[in-house]
Amino acid sequence: MAFLESAIPVEHNGIKSIIFRCAELLMGLFIFKFATLAAARSSHFTSYLMFSENHIQRLLFLTSRGLSRATLLVFLFTILSFLASLYGTLLWALDSPGYIFRSSDSTLARHMSALNPDAPYNIPLRLSAETLNTMSDESLRRAIGVGLFRSGVNITLTGDVKKGTPETVEPESLREVGARIWLDDEGFSVSADTYAPIPNDLEANNQTFPHRCILFGGGAGTWNCTFHSEFAAGYQQYLLGQPEVHWDDQSSYNDSQYISPSRTDNVWAAFGRGTGSAAVMQVFTVTKGNRRHTFTESIFRATMLTNPGVPFAPSEVTDLIFRAAGPNATEANSLLAQITSDMLSAQSNRSSYIYGFTLSSSPTSVFQSTFSYLTTLNPVSGTEVFSTIILSSVNITLIHSETISNPPAPLSPCEQPFQNEAFGGKITQTNCAGATMSIEGARFYGTVDTAAFLAVYGLGKGRSNVSSESLDQPVLDWVWNKGPTVMDLLVARAFAVSVDPGMVTVRLEKLVPAVSGLQLLLSALVAVLAAAAWGALVWGENRSWSKSFLCMVTHTTLGRGMPGEEKGFYMRRVPEVDVVGTGEGQGSVVVMEGRPVVLGGYPEVVNVGRGDGYEGLKGGEVRTSAIS
Repeated sequence: MAFLESAIPVEHNGIKSIIFRCAELLMGLFIFKFATLAAARSSHFTSYLMFSENHIQRLLFLTSRGLSRATLLVFLFTILSFLASLYGTLLWALDSPGYIFRSSDSTLARHMSALNPDAPYNIPLRLSAETLNTMSDESLRRAIGVGLFRSGVNITLTGDVKKGTPETVEPESLREVGARIWLDDEGFSVSADTYAPIPNDLEANNQTFPHRCILFGGGAGTWNCTFHSEFAAGYQQYLLGQPEVHWDDQSSYNDSQYISPSRTDNVWAAFGRGTGSAAVMQVFTVTKGNRRHTFTESIFRATMLTNPGVPFAPSEVTDLIFRAAGPNATEANSLLAQITSDMLSAQSNRSSYIYGFTLSSSPTSVFQSTFSYLTTLNPVSGTEVFSTIILSSVNITLIHSETISNPPAPLSPCEQPFQNEAFGGKITQTNCAGATMSIEGARFYGTVDTAAFLAVYGLGKGRSNVSSESLDQPVLDWVWNKGPTVMDLLVARAFAVSVDPGMVTVRLEKLVPAVSGLQLLLSALVAVLAAAAWGALVWGENRSWSKSFLCMVTHTTLGRGMPGEEKGFYMRRVPEVDVVGTGEGQGSVVVMEGRPVVLGGYPEVVNVGRGDGYEGLKGGEVRTSAIS
């Protein structure tokens, strides 16, 4: 229950200790006043006096009097007083757990020492229908921030990044190309892979690919091709989602570069080819001269696979296409219906088929979507090996543009055009070894950086011809719903290591002491009990039981209180009291305000108040200079 859990912060354990200690003292006060009230009701003033004595005197009182109501009262008071001294310990024992995390937000630039210098740039996120309920926003923040901070540091990403304005230009040339994000007037631009609809070879085993089915121009591109399955294997080797960088007009035609996953530490270099339903999100930067641009990219792929002689069922094809198209796709979508029909027609004709398009919905984004039915053939015998349906989409968006003070320098010399390649903000290699010789001479383009990369697994089985198994609907729904949150967190991680930590807001969680509602209730309850017992004593009994014993003795022995206090409960000015020896064997004399007070014998002390504020001692001897 929330009432039992520590949820109310108290900033410091010292404050918590004071609260519990005060509760313990109030419990002791309640026991004392309640026992005094019981003594008053039983007219046992001697027992009341024993309440203020130490344990030895109480023990002597108990052993000398035997069993009686008076001794029972003193015994119970002693036991209850001991238990009251443990009340604070009881409150500490109710800690559950006694601490909470208090969160505060600040920029990451204030906590640079918390960053892990060897933080990985790629994060795997494995999902399943069984674990989706545990994937809260808090668990996502921790999952995507894994390894970013040093161990033992309670800092998490918030997804809040103060990005700048993305800056694009209106292109003056290269108008007859596909969709791009234009970054300067020299042709510097970024696009989805323009070679995605083109097989590796246009000629294979006396077969020619009908390349006229692929059209680019006017800032868009479309392809709608039915072809011989000899070319299907080339599409199976296609690495999905590589952003294409066109550094200028010249390189755009014959030397465009790619931002590819590293084969040494990124599984997408292999899993990005072929089949298997998955989703990928990445943040990358492209730097040319002193201009740096930051992009986000979302990749989605859904696949089905079947063996020769077992064609895809039309209902399964339809179901997969419409579900993969997004949560808003309906059977009224004529384009999706036509794609489904064309795929099934290619299957009947033992051919392969690919349909797709690329477009720019705004100057800062490009989108590419592809629908493929591919039958892979044995390269030796020409027989069918398997057939696949591959549905994919790639979305690239410019989110931040800036001018930096230090343009990138080549990591190492190269005799041909090349670029630096960085991962997680660290330049580790160039593409010199794999660069083409299309452009003569050494030339350094700039730096591309895969700042953060996240692959989502668990969307479905990779080798199934059943739509519901190939694409798990609960996981797919989670990806659609949580995609923006995941991307925000990934952008924050990328900016932390590759762009500017000062733009990233992080959440610092500090462990602070806390109390529960039950602990506060029990602390307040004893204050109420103590006040009630004291009030009952004051208003229900005469003041002999509620005033201080010193005040009572002063009234009794001197016949008066201090000036103005004759009928008070306490004395504002306490008289001077001393003990003076009277000689050998004669004991000592208590001297109060210069007057000796002698108490003789072993008196039975009772209240003999007359209602006028005067109290006395009975059964012993009292002598002062004023009273004989």
